[in-house]
Formats: sequence, C-alpha cells, structure tokens
Amino acid sequence: MIVLRKSFFRLLTALMLLMLLFPGEAGAQRRFFRFQNRLEHDLRPYHFGFSLGVNTMNYAIRPAENLREQFDFDYVLPEPDYGFHIGIVSNLKLNRYLDLRFIPAISFGDRHLEYYLPGDPDNPDFFSDWQRRDPERDQDLEVTLLEFPLHLKYKSARMTNTRVYVLGGFKYTHDLASIELGVGDNILARVARNDIHYELGVGFDHYFYYFKLSGELKASFGMFDLIREGDQGLERYYNSIDRLNARSLMISLTFE
Repeated sequence: MIVLRKSFFRLLTALMLLMLLFPGEAGAQRRFFRFQNRLEHDLRPYHFGFSLGVNTMNYAIRPAENLREQFDFDYVLPEPDYGFHIGIVSNLKLNRYLDLRFIPAISFGDRHLEYYLPGDPDNPDFFSDWQRRDPERDQDLEVTLLEFPLHLKYKSARMTNTRVYVLGGFKYTHDLASIELGVGDNILARVARNDIHYELGVGFDHYFYYFKLSGELKASFGMFDLIREGDQGLERYYNSIDRLNARSLMISLTFE
C-alpha cells in the first residue's frame, strides 16, 4: 500500500508540473491568448467537477510539562509524510465574485510520532538524534480520511482566461484507519477518528476551450485534541503528549 501510494504521488506530481508549465492547447495558442474561453461557465448558477492532488500530513504537538523528569523523554516530535487525495466538486454561484463550494474527498497518507531519549552526559556520542531515537519507540499512524469541506471562494475579475482567488472554510473529517478503539501490538498512542478543521487557501482558475483548470494551495488546521490512550503499560508514551492537533498542506488540480 505504501509503495503504491508513493508511486501515485510521484506520477501525480509530474502531471501537475507538466500541466502548470504547459497550459496552452496544442494548435490553438493564438486563439487561447486573444479570446475568452467558456464565457457561459461564469453564468451558470451551479456546476460540478473533480479534484485530485497531493498532500503532506503532520501533527502539532504540545508536550507534557516536565517531559524529561516525569516521562524520561528529551522531546516528542511529529514526522510528516506524503499522500494524495481525490474529491468531487460542487460549486454554487452566490454572486459575480463569490462561490460556495462543497468538495467531499478521500485522502490517504501517514503520520508518525517519534520519541527521543535524554542524552547521556557520560557518553558524548549518545547526544546525536539518530542514536537517541529508537524506532521501537515510534508510533506509525496510517491515515485514510473522509473529508467534507465547505468553503467560500472569493474570486478576482477575470483577466482574459485567468483569474486568482482566495478561499476559507471548515471541514469535518473521519479517519477510517484510526486505531482509536482498535487493538494492536504495543500501541504507544491512539488518535481520535473525528475532527473539525479550518482551512485557508489560494489558487488560480484558467479557462481552456473545453474545461476550466484550477491550481490550488491550501493549509488545514485541526481544532480537536486527538491524543488517546495507548496500550496498558505504555502510559508514559501517550501521557507525555498534552495536546495533539492535525495539520496538513494540500496542492490540488481541479477540473470543472
């Protein structure tokens, strides 16, 4: 699954770069720059499309007080990983410059929690991070999110076939891969299934002859504390985290 996800991520990234670097239509460059394409698109009260993209998922961690004295860790760090997402676009026109968008999606990725032991004053070589970190003390968390975002999209005036926009809103997420209530082998910490995020993004729309392509960069900030208890006997691991919030950064291509 991880190899397949990484291969898809590389292919999707290459496709995005190609489409962003070569936005012209073969054999229609002159018409592309001189005339406005798809004028009727902006007059529709609603329209649909699809979105695909890549993402990086991470956590924001607030460690417990007296981390070293109480739990014998120097620090606890999140480690991000890459994934991808696919969604369906529903767009409602509110006025000339403002749209309401609902884009249910499914996102795949991974997040990691890494625990670092205190350095040994009697052994200077032990102070390097890679020596102080024991992979057996890491918690790998596979993420499969059902996402239900609702955004307001504020657009600029159209410049021939291009416009820019900003967006913001909220989304509800449900993690199908969460082990919040599951059982496993030496689970150091569990995370909650459900979360609410607020999101901010920027992007551009480009009107081709047959469709509209949008490129978008969006940041997502989880609002709920996700940390949950791990297995019995491993209390020091999950109790060493006072608060855990989801973070993600997404790059998307939307076809409408």
